[in-house]
Amino acid sequence: MPKLKTHKGMKKRFKISATGKVSHKRCGSSHLMSHKSGKQVRRLRKKSILSVSAEAHRIRNALLRQQSENPDVVHALKLAAVADKAAGEAAPSAEAETKSE
Repeated sequence: MPKLKTHKGMKKRFKISATGKVSHKRCGSSHLMSHKSGKQVRRLRKKSILSVSAEAHRIRNALLRQQSENPDVVHALKLAAVADKAAGEAAPSAEAETKSE
């Protein structure tokens, strides 16, 4: 079976983060900027992250990158790991206080 090819048009327009989030450039910022407010122009400079997870999954499949990743699950796992680490560091200090007494 031949290798799968990435979708070159999507590769140019979208970027996938390490956690699987899909970002893209906002539309409407290439010309006709004189009538737009400064606040709108500054906002259009920044990249946007796709909020629809189904669309993000479709784009990750087309780019053949992190196809099974779900950013919401990755974020939840990261928070759980941080909580476990904080709980692990808090427990030895409590034990040390009881031993010193």
